Amino acid sequence: MSFESNQSMPIAALRGGPGTPAADVLTAFALRRKAEGVDIVGVIVPPEDTGRGHHGHGHGAGHGGGHEGCECRSELVDIATGDRYAMHQDLGSGSQACNLNSSSLALAAGAVERAVARKPALVVLSRFGGQEAVRGGLMSAFQAAIAAGVPVACVVTPKAEDVWNDFAQGLSVSLPPEAEALEAWWRDHALGRNAA
Repeated sequence: MSFESNQSMPIAALRGGPGTPAADVLTAFALRRKAEGVDIVGVIVPPEDTGRGHHGHGHGAGHGGGHEGCECRSELVDIATGDRYAMHQDLGSGSQACNLNSSSLALAAGAVERAVARKPALVVLSRFGGQEAVRGGLMSAFQAAIAAGVPVACVVTPKAEDVWNDFAQGLSVSLPPEAEALEAWWRDHALGRNAA
């Protein structure tokens, strides 16, 4: 699908995963919208964590254990409030279990759900990945945004793509993890909303 024909798609889904700049592109996009005064809500990878190349990888140094394939993020930050949600729990130095903090993810999702209730102009959610594929993580925030009819920008990981396609049911456009693609979607979508 060309970038020019994205206006009718209320969800922009950046193709993400290990080795892609998708999280960085999404964070920069969200910060630009906020600086422009767009009424934006959601959770993103903090700007100080972008560019490190560890988003979506297995756990590495400094994460206190874990295993390959576990969705690794240090924390998420609420775009509107600045609140931070730790994505890892300390399971001890010998742990090989996933240390993803599902309670913190649930708190982040709840905060986004409450913010979506006031019908912002845009919702940005860090990712639709393994947790969301099993109806956890930020899934309730995705559901709230779509039910409210608010445009959504997010990253979709390769392992969650099939579940995403079933969930989004033709409401999303798949974009490369490039700023130009996401900006084109937003321009088209913002123009369409302003004309309505």
